[in-house]
Amino acid sequence: MDTISTPLASLGSVVGWAYVIFVPLLWFFGIHGALALTALDNGIMTPWALENIATYQQYGSVEAALAAGKTFHIWAKPMLDSFIFLGGSGATLGLILAIFIASRRADYRQVAKLALPSGIFQINEPILFGLPIIMNPVMFIPFVLVQPILAAITLAAYYMGIIPPVTNIAPWTMPTGLGAFFNTNGSVAALLVALFNLGIATLIYLPFVVVANKAQNAIDKEESEEDIANALKF
Repeated sequence: MDTISTPLASLGSVVGWAYVIFVPLLWFFGIHGALALTALDNGIMTPWALENIATYQQYGSVEAALAAGKTFHIWAKPMLDSFIFLGGSGATLGLILAIFIASRRADYRQVAKLALPSGIFQINEPILFGLPIIMNPVMFIPFVLVQPILAAITLAAYYMGIIPPVTNIAPWTMPTGLGAFFNTNGSVAALLVALFNLGIATLIYLPFVVVANKAQNAIDKEESEEDIANALKF
């Protein structure tokens, strides 16, 4: 693993962006993105988190460490779990909420109800396979793009000094908000940014849920291919 991860670590933020983009992209085609990119997770981003923790423990606070000229890794793995992978790959907790808000189809709402308990704890296979998202052309755009958008928001919040760096490793199954709170050693701002990101993810998914419902209704009525194509338009 080191023969792969060591040279990749020198790429810095490229590693984080690659992970954020390719995990959902691989999942869309039925490949477990996180497992496929284990070299980036276990080999680079988790060690970055451990370095953050060591620096924090050595100086006692983020402020003291920064004053001493130390730096923290923004792309530490718990940051992704806290602010980007909300409900799992593709921030699908936002999709579940969007279904509750915008969908009137009983089957969609039933899948969302079944997927919600695991989604709260960052496990999203029920929604990935149950809706499904995998190989679903309507869901391709939001599923792949939502994570880079949330990453950009998180980076902006970090560089503006709104949220502190990750200095702890909470279980990745921590619910949205709580994970951010514990991974930053009690930052309320981090909790609020995580919830804000969840709201953004929900808004991103909303129009696609509406389109998916229209398309499914057309299919159920056995309408022509032209009618189904029209239903897929925004």
